[in-house]
Amino acid sequence: MANFSGGIEPVGNLGGAVSFPSQYLIEEAAQTFFALTPVMINATDGGIQAWDGTTLTNAIAGFSLAVASNLATTGAGAPQGLTPVLGPGSVIGSYPANPNQPLAVITPPGVPFNDGRILFAVAVQSTAFVGNIGTTGSVIATSNAQVGVKYGLTKDTNGYWYVDTAKTGGNAVVEIVKLDPRYAVGTVGGLVWFTVLPAAASLQY
Repeated sequence: MANFSGGIEPVGNLGGAVSFPSQYLIEEAAQTFFALTPVMINATDGGIQAWDGTTLTNAIAGFSLAVASNLATTGAGAPQGLTPVLGPGSVIGSYPANPNQPLAVITPPGVPFNDGRILFAVAVQSTAFVGNIGTTGSVIATSNAQVGVKYGLTKDTNGYWYVDTAKTGGNAVVEIVKLDPRYAVGTVGGLVWFTVLPAAASLQY
């Protein structure tokens, strides 16, 4: 069984900039995906959730830059206009500050907070992402012939995604723009840089 993939992450800006756009939106309820996972926007409530792998048009909003929080409700605690953040709080929990004040809690120093939203790198045309390449569950070697070709994405058995050369035509969602320069051409298990196809990207927030 396949188990060779790593996360897909933004690697560069094709326009020459040293940054890439990201977005911070409410997280859909009950999400448990890893960081660096392709994500989509739930059409009903606008929550960010793991891409289902089958919706191919206006589907991929980007790639998550954080682990999903398995929220009980969509956007639990997300701040509203002119109101304080009332979310789940510390990602490892808080402890009571005073037994006579049950709502007073102390969060351990340095612990990140969860405010019901999740950060992801946006699937704009100027951002190149990097990931593994394979075919039908098997790792393959990189090749210059892969550059410029449009392929699909497939979820590996380890929960991460890879560029799948077995998915072409109407099943394609990305286009390879270059081979990762850190690996020699022909490396089995090497990485490729790609952009999300305009038709597959979902940029309506």
